[in-house]
Amino acid sequence: MTTCLSELFKASFRTFQTHRSSCQVQGMDNYQQPTPGYYGQQPNPGDNPVPQFNQLSINTQRPNPQQIDMQHRPSQVVCGPLLRYEKIDYDQRLWRGSCLIVSNDTMPPTIRAIVASADDSTPSSTLDFHGTCLDSFRNQYQFWRFQLDIPLKEYHQIVTYTASCFDKLDIFSFHLSAIQESMRWAFHSCNGFSDISQELKDKFGEKTAPMWADLLERHDTMPFHILIGGGDQLYQDRMLKEEFMNPWLEEKDPKKRLAMQCLPPMRDGLENFFFSNYVKCFGQEGSPVVARAFASIPSVNMWDDHDIIDGYGSYPADMQQAEVFQVLFANASRFYYLFQQHTTAKLAPQFGMIPGSKPSANSIVTTLGPDVAVLSLDCRGERTKYDICNPLTYDRIFKALYDLPFTVKHLVLVTGVPLIYPRLTLFEKAMEGAAGFNMAQLVGKTGALGELISGQLNKWNGDPELLDDMNDHWTAGCHEVERKKLISRLQRYARDCSVRVSFIAGDVHCCAAGKLYSKDMRLKEEGDPHLMFQIVSSAIVNIPPPQALLAILNQNSSPISFNGNTEEKMFNIFKRSPNGNKRQKNTKLMGMRNYCAAYYDPATGKMNFWIQAEVRVGVKGTMGYLLDVPKLVFGPRGGLIHHLAQTAPVLPLSPSAVRDPSANNNPLPPPPKDRPAPPPPMPPRPDSNYSPSYPPSINNANSPSRPVGGFALPSSQPSNFGGGFVRPPGY
Repeated sequence: MTTCLSELFKASFRTFQTHRSSCQVQGMDNYQQPTPGYYGQQPNPGDNPVPQFNQLSINTQRPNPQQIDMQHRPSQVVCGPLLRYEKIDYDQRLWRGSCLIVSNDTMPPTIRAIVASADDSTPSSTLDFHGTCLDSFRNQYQFWRFQLDIPLKEYHQIVTYTASCFDKLDIFSFHLSAIQESMRWAFHSCNGFSDISQELKDKFGEKTAPMWADLLERHDTMPFHILIGGGDQLYQDRMLKEEFMNPWLEEKDPKKRLAMQCLPPMRDGLENFFFSNYVKCFGQEGSPVVARAFASIPSVNMWDDHDIIDGYGSYPADMQQAEVFQVLFANASRFYYLFQQHTTAKLAPQFGMIPGSKPSANSIVTTLGPDVAVLSLDCRGERTKYDICNPLTYDRIFKALYDLPFTVKHLVLVTGVPLIYPRLTLFEKAMEGAAGFNMAQLVGKTGALGELISGQLNKWNGDPELLDDMNDHWTAGCHEVERKKLISRLQRYARDCSVRVSFIAGDVHCCAAGKLYSKDMRLKEEGDPHLMFQIVSSAIVNIPPPQALLAILNQNSSPISFNGNTEEKMFNIFKRSPNGNKRQKNTKLMGMRNYCAAYYDPATGKMNFWIQAEVRVGVKGTMGYLLDVPKLVFGPRGGLIHHLAQTAPVLPLSPSAVRDPSANNNPLPPPPKDRPAPPPPMPPRPDSNYSPSYPPSINNANSPSRPVGGFALPSSQPSNFGGGFVRPPGY
């Protein structure tokens, strides 16, 4: 049943991509309609995939208000509802999450939810949730947190809800996957504009939010269960234009700036700014499209620098320790935990977060169903110019990873900044030398590079604007050792647990992809534990960087050796622009706004990542680029896990079934009694990877050709692939 649903979903998703994109790229020369089908299997004559697709399409329009009967006492709600996902409790078969409402209520409001099957085939149930006050903003607005514990079933469910403090017409809904299935999810980053002109903001659709509208349109057709925020969920850049920051801007002496006291007017201004900016960026009045998304799709968020200030954590230690910075960060941290995590820094570990070495640093390890886990790494809460995370933090995170249910087959690591990205050494050296250097002379010496780095000085410390961005990168010289240690530990985790590790990140305002891989396993990807894909998806709102910057990065994107047998490289995947035009020079990094949609395919064991890139600036409509990440079958454990996944309809799931052999001598369940036991796995060769002999490869000589699925890119030649976009050999 799971396999059938997977095939139907994937074919339907591809049909939807084809229909949407072909309608959006009208008048495109030599456009070839993609051949329908799934993995090269052609449909029977007369087959129409649209009815099959509609069977899975779930109506997410506002339901009839009469469906929820409760007494409403509308109050002043300035923000919310905001949904957050925490975890699935498999022991109690519960979906755990929360909802946040910011209002002037002095008594706890109540949320009433109706939980029903997606096809109305079973009776619905009604649940009431009562609010708990987390904090208060100047005794005027209260932060009401609602703990949502909802029973999961073997079928998809829709949760329709309202609150006593809402108007009776304010009704929202979100979707729950079946307990035995993994979730569909979307990733976004950079949800806001930097300090740019209003003309540019209007050009990119500040008021209409076209990329969010596109995401919601896809959600209405094929619902997402989770929305992952990779950082910069809002921008605090306009803080420097506020009157309370004038003392800092007017003081030109760096030493006096660092010694400056944060007086009451500035303290009050910072608190009011952070609260008001969250209300504007997350609230119904200031951002109605974004607010609808946050009320309809539970989020898993992690902050990055713009959730605080541009480049926070990468400034020199004396500036980070200045009183103004300390007060600023305290306010940024307070409201980040309230609005995005529905908790406080002190209470965060009680709500499923992994504490770091400081109270302000808390990472997230959770599952998105039985097959997929997510690690959202806090790279800001304890960051310095030379350390992103403390060693103690890494130890706690890896303990949580090894405690994941044994059914997890893919781990997605979310970082604000990409782990695999073109090296920035040239920029670092140029911009470190630019501080205090004659800018006109620098431009003359470095040409386009000089124009990029001399365009604007950072208003916080006077260094070149891009210098803090360079220091932010994992590939920067000051973080290279930490990066290598992290990846090496992830490689060991992949080998120990037979879990495929992938990376997804934002920040850089372009889309790209790359990978780490073993050079001697290029043709045996499913047996390579060191194969790790990097997906870069940014930005959903902010504008792309200058093309000159992307061109220089493209020139510095040659393959690099990670260690003796492991290499990292960027992919040439953007051979055509979203509008269908052929891209000649830079096919590795594309400066178009985008987001990423992802899902696990139980039929193949792959994770599928769709980078949805904007077709026309400021207009709703995207083109999809697919990257599919193969499963990992490594060692006896990996072979048995994937064999059971193919033979057992639902695997036993429990947090107590861990991967650590010392904690449980036999963490894996025995094969079902009514099925033959799998053959014993081949023993691994010493210090080498291998491809196990089972489960049988679906690409063997007796099976039909099976190209990677995806949306067909426009081409002047008929497509040879039933699904469309593929990874050609050697890319």
